[in-house]
Amino acid sequence: MKIYNKKAFASGVFMTGLGVLNLAMDILNGSTDLNGIILVTLLFLFGFGTIMRSLSKRLTREDKLEALDERNQLIELKSKSQSFRLTQIISFLLMLVLLVMGKISGYKNFITMGVGLAFAFTISLFTEIFTYMYYEEKN
Repeated sequence: MKIYNKKAFASGVFMTGLGVLNLAMDILNGSTDLNGIILVTLLFLFGFGTIMRSLSKRLTREDKLEALDERNQLIELKSKSQSFRLTQIISFLLMLVLLVMGKISGYKNFITMGVGLAFAFTISLFTEIFTYMYYEEKN
């Protein structure tokens, strides 16, 4: 049996391993509930499905052709760009809300969470600036 897509195989093994680990922890804790059963079932199904796709030469070829399709690459690029913008906006709004809540209530943990989000927001801004400069210079 040959592995044709190593990344997909590793992803499938990881998902299956998470399913086994989740199942083992549920059994050890004795806290099996419907959500845990659904999660374990989905992890096993997706994990085994991904492993089987990585072992099939035909399905691996289809996956690679689909990944190289220019339309799919454009959609992925647009979705990542939009999700980055949304993440920046949401983190800024959460930071603002937490800082205002901390100031009004005097509860220091709100301020601490707001400052943490401020650092994350600042890192995302610097990352955006540096990647823009990199690609501007490259092109």
